[in-house]
Amino acid sequence: MNEFLSFFERNSVDGTHVVFMMLFSLGIALFHTVIFSGLYNLKFPTWLFFVLCPSLIGLAFLVHPKYALMIFLFLFVSVFLFGIIGMIYSMILKNKEDRIAKEKFDRLHNISKTPLSKKLFGVLMMGGIIWVYFYLAEREQLKLLLLIIPGLIFLNRFFFPSNKSKFLKLQAVLPTSKIDSIAMGMVEVEGDLEEIEPIISPYFNKPCIGYYYTIEEEGPADDDGKRSYKTIFTELKTGIFKIKDETGVVTVNGEGLEFYFDRIDNQRGGKTRHSETYLKNNDYMFLIGYASSDNGNVIIKKENPKGIFGIANPKSISFRNKYQPLLISFLTTLFFITLIIIYIILN
Repeated sequence: MNEFLSFFERNSVDGTHVVFMMLFSLGIALFHTVIFSGLYNLKFPTWLFFVLCPSLIGLAFLVHPKYALMIFLFLFVSVFLFGIIGMIYSMILKNKEDRIAKEKFDRLHNISKTPLSKKLFGVLMMGGIIWVYFYLAEREQLKLLLLIIPGLIFLNRFFFPSNKSKFLKLQAVLPTSKIDSIAMGMVEVEGDLEEIEPIISPYFNKPCIGYYYTIEEEGPADDDGKRSYKTIFTELKTGIFKIKDETGVVTVNGEGLEFYFDRIDNQRGGKTRHSETYLKNNDYMFLIGYASSDNGNVIIKKENPKGIFGIANPKSISFRNKYQPLLISFLTTLFFITLIIIYIILN
């Protein structure tokens, strides 16, 4: 502490130095104004720091010349100090505002909170990945990640397939049934949709058999200036409808029905983009569901919460069936070639 004070004793300033420091402090005042108004979101007269900073230096010089340099250095260092604290404060405030906005958004759209078990599983998975990284780094075997990562991707695809993958696999083995000869159990039918009681879409207010509604948030632009979007909300709802072919008509309870076709019927862009896809009257579609008897009448519905119940465009299904064997052969060959290349690299 004594050395610190003796530094200012040895470096006393005169009137010329004080004038220079007062002028220089106007630049410091500009940074203070930006920091406290921008990062701390404080309201004050714009001239405040432009008067305060030079005044403090001048008053300090009148008290004792050594204090002028002390105050000047303090003001200079305070720019970095308050800037760093302000950035941390603004990040905390922004996270709090985002959390409040998300909670409000979730309440508005009846989105349930992520279960604690799912959060814990995610934390454990992340911890496991970090542990594997440091374990391999300690033994200088990081190159083994080249084998582990493709292996995990393959295991995830093989043991935890998506509902769409299950739908497409089931479609490959189920025969397409004529509606007048549907058997009880999992069935595959194809035909025109008939509206019974239309439902109204949430954003564009369109009457339809069913809708898939998404809200996307605009992200940063890439090097070419193109904007990316992140999905922040989805809603899928389908009412009761009928599907018919040349042999007859069958009723479908659309609760839990998933859409497996790529089509956007209505979209409005901006910072937040809203999109809707509809199931409409007279749409020609391909459907897989569970056929059961309802007071003597056949009805197709979802068998259970984990059951397959989906609808797709017959043209896309036909295209997939035609080229899927070639794609599987290509990907299988590519996978084994990749493993061979990795083995060569590791050795």
